[in-house]
This record gives sequence, C-alpha cells and structure tokens, in this order.
Amino acid sequence: MSTDLPPLLEMNDYAGVDDVERWQNYEEGLYKIYLATVAYGRLQFRTLPVKCQFRPETFGRHFAFWHMMQEGKIEDKRKVDLDRCRRIAWIGWVICNADSDIRLRVFPQKRNGEQSWVLWLFEHNYAVILWKRNDYYLLKTAFIVKSHKQMEFQRDWENAGCRNG
Repeated sequence: MSTDLPPLLEMNDYAGVDDVERWQNYEEGLYKIYLATVAYGRLQFRTLPVKCQFRPETFGRHFAFWHMMQEGKIEDKRKVDLDRCRRIAWIGWVICNADSDIRLRVFPQKRNGEQSWVLWLFEHNYAVILWKRNDYYLLKTAFIVKSHKQMEFQRDWENAGCRNG
C-alpha cells in the first residue's frame, strides 16, 4: 500500500483539439483508471470484498462510475463535478489504506436503516462511503466533503468513540 495519494487527474493533461475532444479523452482515461483501481481492483475493506453497482448502465459506463463523478440529489439530473473526476484514482487508495493510514477517519453511520462506513480523508475533505451487505461492501459514493457534512462527520466520528486528531 502506497502512503502517497495518487495525483489529481486534470482534463487539460489529456489530448484534444478542443474541450469536447479533450473531455472525451479525459472521460475514457478516467473510466480506465476506475475499472483498473476500483471495479476490477479486487478491493477489500475489513476482510470483505468491495463491489460496485454496474447497472443501470449509464452512457455506456458502469452506474457507479458516473455516480462517483457526478453531483446532485436526483439521479437523472446529476451533473459532472470536475473535483470528483480529478480524484477518481483516490477511491481505491482510500479503501486500501482505510485501516492503516492515520489521515483517514473510519467510522460507521446508520442512515435510513442502512449500515454504512465512512472513510474520510480528513485533511483533504474527501470521503468514500461503503454500504455493508451480508458478505461484501457496496461502494455507494465518493465526494468532496463540504462544511455542513464536515460537522456531521466530525460528530459521528466522535460518537463512534474516536478521538480528535
């Protein structure tokens, strides 16, 4: 496990004669990284496999891929968030390092009857959310943690018996 976070992935680092072509190449590159490091990355959390939601397929890609890259409450109205895109390689890193890197605050949450785990990369305000299933964890989402969510996470982290740090 590497202690270094993967670099941010910038759209301008991808070839293209214009933003449309550059976006197409960027999206393809992000998808390849997602497939290699997340969907087929053989991730585990607390000895159980981490799985991704593949269906319903969205724009020819796994559902979870788009969910990791978009923001919004209503699924079919979500918009691409470049900050999420830049960090697509962080998802696998966070999961792999959840129990070994002190920069990660890992704690359970109960939301709407679901048992979830928050993997919060505190100093970068980035979180990966896993839902507990019988024999695996489902990757629910990953996002930049905004101020209202930071307060919720801090409270839940402390309520889980963790110390400030």
